[in-house]
Amino acid sequence: MKKLTLVFIIGIFTLSIVWGALSFFQAEETLAAVDMEQVISPEAEIIGDDEEAVDNEEKEIKREADNPNDSEEVDTVEDVDLKEEKNQDKNNTAKGKKVFLTFDDGPTSLTPEILDILKEHDVQATFFVIGRLAEKDPDMVKRTYAEGNMILPHSYTHDYAIYSTFETFYDDFYRAEEVIQDILQMRLPPIFRFPGGSSNHSSFAYGGQQFMPELTKDIIEKGYYYIDWNVSSGDASPDYKSKEKMLQNIFNGLQNRDVAVVLFHDVARNTKMAQILPEVISRLQNKGYEFRTFKDITKEELDRMVQLKIANKPIVR
Repeated sequence: MKKLTLVFIIGIFTLSIVWGALSFFQAEETLAAVDMEQVISPEAEIIGDDEEAVDNEEKEIKREADNPNDSEEVDTVEDVDLKEEKNQDKNNTAKGKKVFLTFDDGPTSLTPEILDILKEHDVQATFFVIGRLAEKDPDMVKRTYAEGNMILPHSYTHDYAIYSTFETFYDDFYRAEEVIQDILQMRLPPIFRFPGGSSNHSSFAYGGQQFMPELTKDIIEKGYYYIDWNVSSGDASPDYKSKEKMLQNIFNGLQNRDVAVVLFHDVARNTKMAQILPEVISRLQNKGYEFRTFKDITKEELDRMVQLKIANKPIVR
C-alpha cells in the first residue's frame, strides 16, 4: 500500500513538472508572437506613380492610435488640450477654426486632378513631396506652387533605411530640400514631414528605438519644425476603397478641433480620395473652417501646433 501511495505521489509530481514546462514554453511562444506582431517590416514601401503599395505611414497612424504613450506628458497635457479645444469650439465663430489640407508622397498622375479640385474651390493645400518624384516632374511641382499651394520635403527616397544613422537621414533630407529649392528657385522654410511621422516604429529596424527621440531633438536644435497630423483620411489603408469610410474618418477626427491638419496621400490609386475631396472642402467651409497652408503660416499658428503636438511632438521611449 505504501509503495502504491509513493508511486502515485511521484506520478503526480512528474505530471506537474511536465505541465509547468509546457506552460512555460507556450508562454514563451506567445510572447515571441506578440513581439513579432509589433515589428513593422523593414522593407521600404516607396510610393510612386506606378506603385500601389500601402504607405507605412498608415501603419504608424494605427499603431499610434493604439499606443498613444510615445509622446511626452500625454497623461496630462493631452487632457488639458482637449478641454481647451472643447471650450474654444463653443466660440469658433468668433475665433475661427483652421484646417490645413496636406498631401504626402507626390507628385504622381493623381496630382493634376487634386490641383484642379483645389483651384475650382479656390482652396490651397500643402504638398509634402518625395524628392526623387519631384525631380521626375518639376513642371508639376512648379504648377502646384504657382497655384498658391505649398511644397515641402517628405524625404528624397521615402526609404525607411534613412533612419539608420543621422548621416543617412540628413543626406536624404538635405537632398530633398535641395531638389525642391532648385525647382522653385527659392529658399524653403524650415518645415517638413518625416516618412511615417515623427513617432514611427519603422525606424526600429534601422537605428533602434531611441533613434527618433534623438533625431527629433537634434532637428529641433537645427531650427526645423516637423509636422505630423491630427486627422487622417485613412486613404493609405484599405479604407481608400471606401468613400464613405474616408469621409467618416475625416469628420470624426475633426470633432472639437480648432486647428486640424488633415493627412491625405497623393498616390495614383487614390482616385476615390480625389472624388470625395469636393465634398470634404464644402463641408469644411460650411463648418466655418478657414483653409490655411504652410506657405504663409504664422508663428502663432506654429506655436499652437507645437502645443497640440502636431508640430515638434516630443518623442520619449
